[in-house]
Amino acid sequence: MKKIRKTKAGFTFVEIILVIAIIVILAGVIMLSVGTYIQNAKNKSNEADQVRQSAYVNIMSSEARMSELGFGNTGSVHVVNAAASSAAAAEST
Repeated sequence: MKKIRKTKAGFTFVEIILVIAIIVILAGVIMLSVGTYIQNAKNKSNEADQVRQSAYVNIMSSEARMSELGFGNTGSVHVVNAAASSAAAAEST
C-alpha cells in the first residue's frame, strides 16, 4: 500500500492576521506622513498669503503718504499686480 502524502496548502490563521497587522501599521505610517505633508503645504501657503498682504499694506500706506504730500496717484495698482503675480509664481514652484 502506498503512503499518501498530505501537503500543506494555504496559510494559517496566524499568518493571515500577521500580514493584516503589518498592512495596518504601514497604512497608519503613510497616513501620518501624508497628513504632515498636507499641513506643511497649508502653512507655506498661509505664509505666502501673509507676505503678499504685508506687501499690499506697505504699498497702500506708501501711496496714502504720497497722496498726503500731494504727489497724487503713484500707480500702485500695477505694483500690487506685479507683486501678486510673482508671489503666485513662487507658490506654484
